[in-house]
Amino acid sequence: MAKDKTQGITVKKEDFSEWYEQVVSKCGLVDKRLEHSRGFYGFPPWGARILREIENLFEKELVDKNHFPIRTPTAIPITLLEKEKEHATGFAPEVFVITKGHGGKELEIPKVLRPTGEAVIYPYFSYWIQTYKDLPFKIFETRPSFRAERTNAIFPLLRTAEFYWIEAHTAQVDNDNADKQVKEDMSIFKKVVEDELAIPFMLFKRPEWDKFAGADYTCAYDSPLPDGKVSQIGTTHNLGTNFSKPFDVTYVDKNNRKQFCYQTSFGMGVSKILGMLAAVHGDDNGLVLPPKVAPIQIAVIPIYYKEKDKENVLKLAKKVKTKLRQFRVEIDSREDYTPGWKFNEWEMKGVPLRIEIGPKDVEKNQVVLVRRFDRNKEFIPVDKLTSKLIERKFEEITELMFAKAEENFKRAKAKNFDDILKKINAGIHLVEIPFCNSQKCIDKLKEQTIKVRGIQLFANGESSVEESVRNSQKAAEGKKCAVCGKPAKEIVWVARQY
Repeated sequence: MAKDKTQGITVKKEDFSEWYEQVVSKCGLVDKRLEHSRGFYGFPPWGARILREIENLFEKELVDKNHFPIRTPTAIPITLLEKEKEHATGFAPEVFVITKGHGGKELEIPKVLRPTGEAVIYPYFSYWIQTYKDLPFKIFETRPSFRAERTNAIFPLLRTAEFYWIEAHTAQVDNDNADKQVKEDMSIFKKVVEDELAIPFMLFKRPEWDKFAGADYTCAYDSPLPDGKVSQIGTTHNLGTNFSKPFDVTYVDKNNRKQFCYQTSFGMGVSKILGMLAAVHGDDNGLVLPPKVAPIQIAVIPIYYKEKDKENVLKLAKKVKTKLRQFRVEIDSREDYTPGWKFNEWEMKGVPLRIEIGPKDVEKNQVVLVRRFDRNKEFIPVDKLTSKLIERKFEEITELMFAKAEENFKRAKAKNFDDILKKINAGIHLVEIPFCNSQKCIDKLKEQTIKVRGIQLFANGESSVEESVRNSQKAAEGKKCAVCGKPAKEIVWVARQY
């Protein structure tokens, strides 16, 4: 990293778009410099390592819930995508099509870069599932997918042509088990995203006109951005038998009768979540990383200005690293950088804890522990510096990060259209309204770049998606649509989104 001042973040976070572009680039999350590659980005080591840690967290939870990893093709025959008509129609505008093969010869059947996995994974399901004994069948795949986004919609990590995610797919014996799987998916998402990454979200059942193409219903996770918009960072779908019928995903039941499987899919947008880590937690100085996914969790900075102090300071630094070997610890002993410059670099990269060790600390047999989140500084005796202490510090950091992010997640209610606009324009992320579900009102909101996000799920202790829908409809009784004033049918939430 060069020593000039332009290497740091030069704008405040309040100028979110420019700040975000600088953070993802200067902090090493993505590299956008490849010529003619808008929407297709490289991941330098720092960003790739964070991405991999996010993937590890999700994969661990999936494996613990009896999902198994698979691998399937990236380029698939267009005929597979077209098997489920609603699915094909929904993705048609976003598909990259391959029409030529070896020697420039036209392909008899064009291939597409998979926009999502259903059309290629489910043909394999038809071979891999035979009887009820094979169910539930639960798999996941960690991989990139591709969407031909509009050029003016591209925004690093949050909306790109190539994105990284984890797709989890299951086949179940009936719809009740599919519904249970949807709730299990939600518990996995909460464990990783809220509890470990400290990113708040609201969970919605998407409206019928905005559900996943081919799903019975779609549940989605919306998180707040600093500019008042929201970003969808994951989805869970109950697909019913809409895909098992065209792809012949069947099983033989206990009575030797052939039955169609009920299916679910669960998408964890890991590269988008990487962008949200920067957007939600970052500050004017760069990244602020949750300890679970920081490539380096503790940066040890030896501080000495005289050669006679060097040996003892480095000796204590190495002792500290050994004591904390279960964590990802880096001793920054580079000679050609000042301690202050190193502080700034590790702060910009978001390392959760910094340990400073100088000659006076050696004399006192202590270290200085500095928290990236708020620069809180503590003097810790070396014999008190234990793995348990660091684990508690990491838990505290994660809790503080979540509390701050949740505090910045703005929500409100509105009863009329002017009030909706006032609150959205004031930076409120999500606004709750009574709504009639008419196309006219949907379009009127869209004219203001506002979208209906859906019905909030499990907000009042409901046990199912269906119960959440019924309660939303019941709560709307006697109320007027906030957009047109006619009788409302549901209570929904609206927002601007990326």
